[in-house]
Amino acid sequence: MLSISALSRFFFVSAACSVLFACSNANNEAPTLGNINNHPDTWLTGHRTAYRQKPDSCRECHGTDLKGGITKIGCSTDSCHSGNHPPRDIIHPVPFKDTSELNKTHGAMAKKDLIICQDCHGETGGAGSNPRFNLVFGSLPVGCESSGCHAQKMAHPKPWKTHASSENQSNACALCHGANFEGSAANNAPSCKSCHVVLIAGLVPVAGQCVSCHGNPPNGAVTPNKAGSHTAHLDLPGMLGNCAACHTGGGAGAIGHGTTLTMSFASAFGSTASYNGTACSNISCHGGLLSPAWGTSLNVTANCTSCHQSAVAYPGYHTGQHIKHTDIGVICTDCHDMTNPSVHFNNITTSDFETPPYTTLRSYLNFNVTPQSCMVSNPPPSGVQFTGCHSSTRNWP
Repeated sequence: MLSISALSRFFFVSAACSVLFACSNANNEAPTLGNINNHPDTWLTGHRTAYRQKPDSCRECHGTDLKGGITKIGCSTDSCHSGNHPPRDIIHPVPFKDTSELNKTHGAMAKKDLIICQDCHGETGGAGSNPRFNLVFGSLPVGCESSGCHAQKMAHPKPWKTHASSENQSNACALCHGANFEGSAANNAPSCKSCHVVLIAGLVPVAGQCVSCHGNPPNGAVTPNKAGSHTAHLDLPGMLGNCAACHTGGGAGAIGHGTTLTMSFASAFGSTASYNGTACSNISCHGGLLSPAWGTSLNVTANCTSCHQSAVAYPGYHTGQHIKHTDIGVICTDCHDMTNPSVHFNNITTSDFETPPYTTLRSYLNFNVTPQSCMVSNPPPSGVQFTGCHSSTRNWP
């Protein structure tokens, strides 16, 4: 007959054998263990797929919470799952490179949000920490810094011309470039202001708005915020912020943006419109004529013939009785009041007259729309160039 002490030992040994049996032969879903009760050499990479397929097989030995169980080894300790996080599903294929399609997808995911990559591959740290992405992961001995991958402290290409389309910039870019994006020499992270010269500290540049490098309109003395004649053009109705009118295809993300001036006009301004480095030619808003030199002044209410000439179709003055009047010394502003920019330049993005020219005629002309005729007050008001005119009604066409 067994003593109570011997009986206790029997039950303890039996229980222990049952547990070990459950972790080996009886649990057909569990991995085959080595001679010293550890996982096989391939388990570092193999357990990921095994866990996704049969998560309960891990819980048999490591506990329902995967914090140790009978093995006393938790899956989120002992340098396994970094950051002390529990096992979780991997959000991308493993390996995540080495084919053109995987490489493309790999870059797209990192570009979408670098914080996602940092969660598993990078050191912890917030704005200005410039974390290394060197955590051992699978077959990568120093993580993303392994041979053939990323250089140390370089989470993206340099230069990275297409960074404007990256996401979560306020957090992802701040990791290396700092909370105010003013850079850190110690971290080899330049200030974003080296390119975005008018960037307000702490604000992320917004793609398409142009105002982190250029004023709206550009109002400085040097490139890329050089004033030139921008103000005069962007003050016109419908033009404020319309950079693409003259710089089509040259915005953020375009090849050469930040290094090469792109002068390509929207189709509404003429299919052959061009810029020769000094002035525009064949552009509808200057009547197809060579424009004044960029940066010079033009009195748009007085220098009418800089754009309006009798020989050009738009915006010429070959219709009606214009030539007959100019031949006797009448000037444009004797009849037309062009001091209101919203009338004079109603919409320069088309080659149509959105404002009928007769609506700019001065009141003393007594113009009658139907039929088109006028009768000038005599004498005309002070300041008008001519001293007399017909006092009877004359047809314009």
